[in-house]
Parts: sequence; structure tokens; C-alpha cells
Amino acid sequence: MELNRIYDSYLKSGIVTTDSRTCFTGAIYFALKGERFDGNNYALEALKKGCSLAVVDDVNLKNEPHCIWVPDALKTLQQLATHHRHQAQVKVIGITGSNGKTTTKELIAEVLKTKFSTWFTQGNLNNHIGVPLTLLSMPPGTQIAVVEMGANHIGEIAQLCDIAQPDMGLITNVGKAHIEGFGSFEGVKRAKGELYNHLKIQGNEIFLNGDNHHLKEMIGDYSGTLFRYGNDENYEVTGRNVKADPFLSFEWKSKNQEWGKVSTQLTGAYNYENVLVAITIGLHFGISDKEINAAIFNYQPVNHRSQIKKTEYNTIVLDAYNANPSSMEAALSNFADMKGENKILILGGMKELGKDCQKEHQELVEKALKVQPKTCYLVGAEFQNTSTGADCINYFEKSEDLREHLISNRIKNATILLKGSRANKLEELMDLL
Repeated sequence: MELNRIYDSYLKSGIVTTDSRTCFTGAIYFALKGERFDGNNYALEALKKGCSLAVVDDVNLKNEPHCIWVPDALKTLQQLATHHRHQAQVKVIGITGSNGKTTTKELIAEVLKTKFSTWFTQGNLNNHIGVPLTLLSMPPGTQIAVVEMGANHIGEIAQLCDIAQPDMGLITNVGKAHIEGFGSFEGVKRAKGELYNHLKIQGNEIFLNGDNHHLKEMIGDYSGTLFRYGNDENYEVTGRNVKADPFLSFEWKSKNQEWGKVSTQLTGAYNYENVLVAITIGLHFGISDKEINAAIFNYQPVNHRSQIKKTEYNTIVLDAYNANPSSMEAALSNFADMKGENKILILGGMKELGKDCQKEHQELVEKALKVQPKTCYLVGAEFQNTSTGADCINYFEKSEDLREHLISNRIKNATILLKGSRANKLEELMDLL
């Protein structure tokens, strides 16, 4: 009963919020809890600011006007999102993976928007709170929702599948990311594979990189519909002649057409499979090859992902949103193949690697040296115990320390790879490069 009452109110404004600082007239406020905050403490303030309802789980607010008490406000938010997902009769595409989730999500959405009213996860709202908010922020009339699912512990993808109920989905890849939470690479595979498990139980459609042996092993035998993409001409979509200097382009075709070429504004051959699955999904939804190619070419990466920036002094490969051993290796390999003199590396420490931290950072330094950079700047305490005899290596504990160094030692006429995670704040060095 309470869920129906909340949903009726939601339909009037179409707005939910979990932050009392961003309250819009008619919105529904959900009082969520965290380790250091309790949203129930701000429920009455949210109502004063214009919210029509406050969903609370503090019994002291049970009889307050316009407050709806529930046993668990977060659970109710998730239930509301699932209810709305079905009432809206939207087709949901679920995406997870160790690397490339966000770029793939945005490429798929860019293609689908040519023919359908499409919504997709905004920013990094891909967890147990973000996924419900994504579904509840769909504009009226949305036909397809592309929902990104992130996790750093086993069981989280399964929970997100229960919320979003994807009709189809894909795993971009599996790699050494969030090892601290997953316990091992096998733990990563088990966790990401929860999306496959959900889709297989429902008999739903799965898009599979047929060249990725880890994903093929994870999916096992499946009698449902598989759409394969990769380098084999027996797949639904296949590609060839991949080039990425500086921007990615390649030829592709489906089983029933001639070879065509797609060009992008993405750097990195590692984005090949991300583009290929966007093509595959576009064809599945009846979008023409010309419309697909145009949509992909028009896509411009943002948020410091796979971008090439030309400044007054340097050319910069900017990929400072996320970093783990798999993505680092791919970025270094791509950078090694790029044309350019005076190559310089600026690498940030990788997070959530647990007991593998020192080993993975030592291996990263060794891989970086194979690029033969003129200079390699390592940023983060994770590099502190790495050893190398190379003169080109320079270590800084924080990006602020490197910033001070660059102010008096400006880099000019260089090709620079700036690779790290948001925690490294490497993008804040851009004004000096």
C-alpha cells in the first residue's frame, strides 16, 4: 500500500532526491543512511524546501505530516524503481565489466538515440543507489534504458539485476579491478558473471565478445539467444583493419552486408570491442549501418576518458577516470604504438588491489619502461616500494607534489599519456601541460 501511495506521488513530479540540498517542488525525498550521516535528520528540512513527501525509516518521524514511514528507505527506493521500470514498459540493457563500461554505455546510447527515445546511466550512478535513481530519472516516453552496473563485492551485480530487471545485456570484459573486494581474479569473474546468470535464468538475449575466452568460459552452455561480435566472420558482427593513431577506426560488417568503415573520436585500440558491441546492438534494433557509423563518429568522449587533447605545447592522451592493471596495460600498449616523439608517462597509483598492490605496481613500472619514455612520473604512495634502476623514473606521493615540480619544469613538445583514477586527480595537471 505504501509503495502505491509513493508511486502515485512520484508520477505527479517524476522527481526523487536523496539530498536535502537539492529539493525541487513536488519531489519525493528518500532518507537514506550512510556510515557518517542519517538522511532522516534532514527529512523535515526537505519538506520545507518543497518536497511533497519524505520517505523515512526513523520511527520518531512516523506521525509527521507528509512523512511516509517504511522499515527501510533504501529498499523502498529500489522497489519503487523496479515498479516504475515495469510500469513504463521500457526495454532495459544491462552493462557491467572491469573496463569500458561507461564508454560502451554511452556509445550504445548514442546509436540507439538515432531511432528510439533512449535514457542511460548519468555519470557513475551505477551502484545500489545509482541504478534506482537512473530508472526513476527516465524521461516520460523512454523506450530503451542503458543501465551501467558497477560492483566491488560479490553479490552486488545480482542485486542490481534484481532492481533493473535487464531484458538483455553484456559484460565488456573481466580484469584485475577491485581485487581487494572480490578476493581474486576468479572472484571478479564470479561477480561480473552474475549478470549472465540473471539473463540466462530469464532466457534473455546476451551480447558476447566471441574472442574473449574468459567471457566464453563464464557464459558456458546457453540455449538462449547469443549475439556474438569480434574477429570471426561467423559472428553476427565482425571487424578488421583496426587502426588507432591517434583515433580509432576499423572496417566492419554483419553476415549479410559488405565491409564498411567506421571512424571515431576515441583514442585506443582497446575501444575497438566497445564500438563493435554498439554496432551489434544497433543492428539488432534495426538501425542502418550509415546511421550507426554517423552516431559513433559524432560521439565525443568526456569525463577524462579516452580523450586526445592538443594544448599549446603538447599532445595529451587523457584517460584519468579509472585505472586498474588491465586498463593500464591496454593504455600503455596503445601509447607505445602511437606516433610521437618525446613520449612522457604520468601514471597514477591503482586502488583496491589488496595484497596484490605491490606486485601489480612493480609489474606496471616494468611495463611502463618498455614504452621507452623520455620521462615517467609515478604518482601515489602505491609506487613507494617499487624498484627500478631507470633514470627516467620520478616518484611523487601526490599530484600536488608533481604539480609543484611541473611549475618549474614545464613540459613542451611532448606526447603525454596521463593515466590514473579519479582519486589521483591527474586531470588537475592539465593546465600545466
